[in-house]
Amino acid sequence: MQMIALRNEFTTFSRRADAKIGLLKQVIERVQKGENVDVKGLLGTGDPEQEKDWERVIQEVEEEDRLWQAKTQRQEQKRTSKHTEGSKERGGPPLSTKGTAEAPNTDDERGTFSTEGTPPREFY
Repeated sequence: MQMIALRNEFTTFSRRADAKIGLLKQVIERVQKGENVDVKGLLGTGDPEQEKDWERVIQEVEEEDRLWQAKTQRQEQKRTSKHTEGSKERGGPPLSTKGTAEAPNTDDERGTFSTEGTPPREFY
């Protein structure tokens, strides 16, 4: 039941926001074309009910934006912590230690090894 209520609430929010955004776009387009537009009248300035409606829509959009940003930050923190935990579990730095004692020298991505920096082999 809660999922249905949430879905309906979100649908109502989306429709209301889309309608207000559409009205704003129309007003802006008409102003840009040089038409004589009663912006205050079209947007409901002076009408307490319409002003409350605009305020509600703005608050809902701001809240939705805050939630989206918080979700994005949590996802980024998860990615960062997984990367950090992975290097801790291996007991050292990340695996990209090319050319050090922990990883062999490779000439290219196919994994052919370089003899540069290694002592010569002795033949018996």
